Amino acid sequence: MKISPNHQEALGLLNKFIQNGLESYSSKRNYDFGIGKRDNVSNLSPYIKRRILHEKEVIHYCLEKFKYSKIEKFIQEVFWRTYWKGWLEGRPLVWKLYNENLSELKNNLLKANYFKDYNKAISGKTGIECFDSWVTELIEYGYLHNHARMWFASIWIFTLNLPWELGADFFYKNLLDGDPASNTLSWRWVAGLHTAGKIYLAQQNNIEKYSNFSFNNKQVLNHKISCTNHNSFEYSKPNFKKSNWEKVNFFLVSPNNYLYDNKKIKYLKNSTIIFLKDWNYSEDSELKKSFNKKAMEEYIKWLNDNGVTKINILQENEFNDFFNKKNLEILTIYPCIGYEQDLLNIISRKFGVTFNFIYDEYDMVCWPYAKAGFFKFKVKIEHILENI
Repeated sequence: MKISPNHQEALGLLNKFIQNGLESYSSKRNYDFGIGKRDNVSNLSPYIKRRILHEKEVIHYCLEKFKYSKIEKFIQEVFWRTYWKGWLEGRPLVWKLYNENLSELKNNLLKANYFKDYNKAISGKTGIECFDSWVTELIEYGYLHNHARMWFASIWIFTLNLPWELGADFFYKNLLDGDPASNTLSWRWVAGLHTAGKIYLAQQNNIEKYSNFSFNNKQVLNHKISCTNHNSFEYSKPNFKKSNWEKVNFFLVSPNNYLYDNKKIKYLKNSTIIFLKDWNYSEDSELKKSFNKKAMEEYIKWLNDNGVTKINILQENEFNDFFNKKNLEILTIYPCIGYEQDLLNIISRKFGVTFNFIYDEYDMVCWPYAKAGFFKFKVKIEHILENI
């Protein structure tokens, strides 16, 4: 997916999808027609993940062209990401336990009885044609169709019998749109850990139909169901301590929130803008690191074009000199639960920095409805649309 991660490019992609794919999205969305043939889906997820293009913008432009009833399925898909993030905000323990389990699995990987099978899986050498093809696409392009992601996760867990945490980690480090909430919780859903009594099993006939019969290997997917214990995590209302845009001295740009907002830019013109060069997950693929670097460069260019010039790009070995200042307070857009927030917590503890958060208004409207299953969230979408 060779794209320039800036706002103008994102708007162009969105407009192309609205004109050519949005109206038929509901009937064609589940088909994976292959690389370069995916006009049936928006291809916007790497932009939306970083909020180079905000969900609210996507919804706004789509509803300008079509009535909600006509494009309801696509609007729901936009809200899935919102729902996952809100759900995880109310259950931070899920993220903590995932990382603890993942760390233990990695530490013991060389001794694990599935080590050879794991290496075959991440190398695309399982002998399952569709799965191996998806591995190649994931590594080379940083993207998979949503349906393929579900098939992939199911085969990883129930056919190859590999730990779901390692699969989620493989996705995250390669997907250009990898998001801690959407990625982690989607893998838990496939594994049967999210919804009681519900797992997702990939079926050969389903793969054949929706991949347009692209694969010749008719190998039967043998399911070894071993990950079906549902974990229940009680929702706990997050405690959001809100700040505002007034008197911004230091502003840290989160790679989850590239704010292309001409109304907010006035607050940053007299501020020191901070970027963390090594912010992202250390095991990200080279493709993903390159995309992240380009996204940062594109945003800095936009800031410069709009009169924001006091910019510091900090490498990790420069953290001590910059952050080790008495009573340093830094404003930033709330990065949500995930690796970015984890890093801010480390910096805060180590250097005594206070991070004050700006919370996205769209998130604040949506997240209170993400306490339970998506169906309960979905019935509130029209109400949410009235409020945003």
